[in-house]
Amino acid sequence: MAQKIITQPLTKINFQDFGEVIDTGGDPDMLINQGLCERYHDRAKIDVGTDGKVGLSLFNAETRSLPLVLKMMERHPDGSQAFIPMSTNGFLVIVANDKNNRPDTPKAFV
Repeated sequence: MAQKIITQPLTKINFQDFGEVIDTGGDPDMLINQGLCERYHDRAKIDVGTDGKVGLSLFNAETRSLPLVLKMMERHPDGSQAFIPMSTNGFLVIVANDKNNRPDTPKAFV
């Protein structure tokens, strides 16, 4: 039987059990480039561990229509992920905590 997941706004408080929300809230830390660019400094903490390194990959995913049937979830126990919308379309993120190596109750954010 299908379970319906109700979306909730992606805010720092709503998402805190799953990670950080990186945003440009508040005043910029400084203006650069002759005052034409607002810099929001050090908005995410990146812990790479003793032998770790930082790498950045970009993915261009296809738009999906709603209602969405969730068929699988990924795990990234040894890495971090950041979702950065690259268009003005809405963006849906579905996450779940780990429960005995299986996804716990999924939560959806927009």
